[in-house]
Amino acid sequence: MKLVVHHWDADGICSAAIAATSFDKSGISWKNLTPPVGRFELDGRIMEQMSRAGELYFLDLNMIDAVRAIEKPVIFIDHHNQEKVVKAGFEHVNPVLDGNQVPSASWVASDYFSTWNHLSAIGAAGDVGEKLFSTEFGRTAEKILLNHGLTRHDALKVANLMDTNHIMMDRKGVEKSVRFAAFAEPVELLKREEWLKNSIKIEEEIEDVLSGLRITTGMAWIEFSSDFNIISKVARKLVWDQGFNAVAVNRDFNGMAQLYVRFRNPSPLIARLIFEFKAKGFNAGGKDDVMGAVCQKNRVDEAIRIVEEVLGCAYLS
Repeated sequence: MKLVVHHWDADGICSAAIAATSFDKSGISWKNLTPPVGRFELDGRIMEQMSRAGELYFLDLNMIDAVRAIEKPVIFIDHHNQEKVVKAGFEHVNPVLDGNQVPSASWVASDYFSTWNHLSAIGAAGDVGEKLFSTEFGRTAEKILLNHGLTRHDALKVANLMDTNHIMMDRKGVEKSVRFAAFAEPVELLKREEWLKNSIKIEEEIEDVLSGLRITTGMAWIEFSSDFNIISKVARKLVWDQGFNAVAVNRDFNGMAQLYVRFRNPSPLIARLIFEFKAKGFNAGGKDDVMGAVCQKNRVDEAIRIVEEVLGCAYLS
């Protein structure tokens, strides 16, 4: 049995569904799991299934240190900035490490499994947003979608719907979404009732949170407390819809705190932020335009100070 451990967002779901489609065609048994939503860790539930699996796939999960220690065959498929792993039994598939740009893990997974379909583009739309269609990958993405009866607007909508399970902190809902996405007709992705109901609740929460927006030195800062995993969604709205660079802080996320920084364009400041956060012992990661971190609530002010120092701007409370 092959075990697929994947990120909980639309890109992770699409990447896992692409792998599942490939396995199914070959008659290979598989199972998929996601880490606890909002926490990049391999908990007991995953460790138990790992012990039973013959081969492990990690998709769209920037958890190099945790996965490196596993003493089983691993295929690690990703698109985040990370250290290259050279180890027997560890196949590290990440074009970024060779200086090549890709829009999403779904794009990398599609190439790896030679399985290109609407999920390839939907995962990318989930990760890059509308900007995908103005990049070098946009024409290919749109052609793939049209071949499956979908538009770019449909892809963005489906990506948002897929994200509703993890935003609602529904780990099992995320996992069930992989099988549905893998085998449903493309148009059915727009009609999944569970996702549609979730989306209404989430939009209400986001609108309430956005009322706390403040702008300082060209940076959008937003601070809130919510049990919904909406921090990346809030920051993306500020960046994609309003054109800001953004810092979002969730001071009380189910007993923890979250901090998320997203820029309109790639910036070396993001790599510096990730370095500084890790140097101080924070759980942080990201790409060249985004950083996410999780910490104890009593350390969130320390995390904000790091952001202020690196970005050269202050959040005025």
